[in-house]
Order: sequence, then C-alpha cells, then structure tokens
Amino acid sequence: MNKKTKIGLSILGLVFGVSAVLSGCAPKVTKTSSSALPPAQKPTAAVTTPQAAQVPSYMKKYPWLANYNIQANSNNIHFAFDKSILTPLDKMILKKDAIYLKYNPNVAIQIQGNCDRRGSEAYNLALGWRRANAAKAYLQDLGVAADRLKTISYGKEKPLCRAHTRVCYAINRRDHFAAVK
Repeated sequence: MNKKTKIGLSILGLVFGVSAVLSGCAPKVTKTSSSALPPAQKPTAAVTTPQAAQVPSYMKKYPWLANYNIQANSNNIHFAFDKSILTPLDKMILKKDAIYLKYNPNVAIQIQGNCDRRGSEAYNLALGWRRANAAKAYLQDLGVAADRLKTISYGKEKPLCRAHTRVCYAINRRDHFAAVK
C-alpha cells in the first residue's frame, strides 16, 4: 500500500469515527402536545399502600438465615478416621449454627455423633460421644447455652451410606444436628 492510500484510509476512518460519535450525542427532540386539553391529573383520593413486612435487623446482616436449615445433611460436620478434632470447615459450619441459634432462642438441638462401620460397637459409641461433645463445647464457646444443646451417640447404628468404601466411611463419620422441642 502506498503512502497516499494509507493517508486516504486514515482520513476516511477519522471521518466515520467522528460522525459516529456526533450522531450518538444528538439532542433529543421532545413532542409538544397540540391539544387544548390539560394534562391528566392524579386522583385526589388518598391511596394507601400496604406496609412492607417488617424485616428483623439481623436478616440484613445474615440474609441466609431466612432459608437456613440446621438439620440439613449439608450442615453435618465430618471427622477424620478415629478422630474427634474439629476442622476449620467444621468450625465454619458451627459458627453458622451458633448464629442461627442466637436468633432463634426457642430452638434446641440434639447433636448426634456417628461413626463408620469399622471398630467395635462399644468403641464407636464412645467415639460418637467424643465427636458430639466436641461440637457441643465449640458451640458453647461461641455463646450457645448448654441447656439448648443435647448430645447422643449412635456409633455405627445410623449410617447415611451403606457401601464398604472409603467415601462412604467418610460420609458416615459425622455429627448431625436435629432440632428438638
């Protein structure tokens, strides 16, 4: 391409660019009414609007509380094999539970300690108690009253998953939360 063609194309591009910008900024034309009728007036009767339902102030800070289900399996906390130590993820779930319990003072929960199928019945019952009491102690540290927290151990009696795999064993090593009256 020679120099004259490049300059010509540059000028042409500049003209199109400027015209595109200027056409987007054209002043708006408003229609004026040529009829002799006055503009419509609003009715003079007072219109009452229903008041919006009062939303508690804590719902603005914790909007997830409106649909929170403390009993959902997604709110279970899980443990490593033969352990009752809370992980950071478990603590995060328990903090949400503590917030829920703080704003729902008439709810009490039962913390159900569960284990996988390996080990004796007596050993798993004791391990389930340790797991349930670990969650209870952490909730108490977060300010939940002890009389609202009940613990029970099911050991290996109530598995969620019945297959004999590592994944199922991990699913069954849990604390489940159930609301009680």
